[in-house]
Amino acid sequence: MRHVIRPMLEQANNGDNTLMASPQLLQGGLARSERHTPSVPTLTPAMILHRLQTTLELEELLEIFSNALAGMVPHDGLTFDHPDMGIHISQGRLSRHVCSYNLMVERTEIGQLRLLRGRKFKEQELIALEEALSMLTYPLRNALLYRQALTSAQTDPLTGLLNRTSMTRMLDRELAVATRSGRQVCMLVVDVDFFKQVNDTHGHQAGDHVLVAVAERLRALTRKSDMVFRYGGEEFVIVISETDAESAATAAERVQEVIRSAPHTLDAGQQIRITASIGVAMQRPDDSPASLFKRADQAMYRAKNTGRDRIEWED
Repeated sequence: MRHVIRPMLEQANNGDNTLMASPQLLQGGLARSERHTPSVPTLTPAMILHRLQTTLELEELLEIFSNALAGMVPHDGLTFDHPDMGIHISQGRLSRHVCSYNLMVERTEIGQLRLLRGRKFKEQELIALEEALSMLTYPLRNALLYRQALTSAQTDPLTGLLNRTSMTRMLDRELAVATRSGRQVCMLVVDVDFFKQVNDTHGHQAGDHVLVAVAERLRALTRKSDMVFRYGGEEFVIVISETDAESAATAAERVQEVIRSAPHTLDAGQQIRITASIGVAMQRPDDSPASLFKRADQAMYRAKNTGRDRIEWED
């Protein structure tokens, strides 16, 4: 089995030297380095392959690879980047000399792996490293596919927000953390007003554009620690961690204002005024994800039934 690896080796010597290695086709077993650290045993190719095949978790896979490599190519740290998937993983510590590889499987780029240490990498170590990388590529590709599948299952394809399934899983953990810390979680249920009218008047594609516009406004408004979900239809959920009633009220007002701040312009030039009915609920000690959502959702329906473009709190 042949693995394509495109290496780019950067070995800084006082910061001014760069060594570029040409692309290679690598196959076969792992060369045993004669200059490995005595205290770290060198693993056989079969042992390394077995260990790499024990997980689909990307961080764990890279840690296994780093530990397996330590006996042949001692290093201080390792980084892995896949910009298209938004992945950056750093293990160990940064050091002066860098060995960088662009990895490929069947003409598909699967990311850049960098090995770092304080002294220059020797030629024999680079040979061992490149042969070890030939065993990493397929397990790495499988781990990336696994992560991509998990992300797809948890993400709404229209808006790019996390979906209802993600909300249940993540909220359960968030409530437990809040209970231990003594801080509360606040939930906002946001329902776009007159959404059926938008679909009936302008078509479902226009409705999709409105949902995307609302999602973008919510994403831009919220903090990194907040969680925004598309619950379904025209309904969104915002979970605000470690907050109190006063801060939650301010957050709800900001959400209301950003949604109605400007009309959405369709491709044909028509403008659609967007507003939302918002229900707010604060976490109670005995809350589950379902009970917290139920109270916030009931508050949202009161806002909708009493005039829309309103904020209502749980009873």
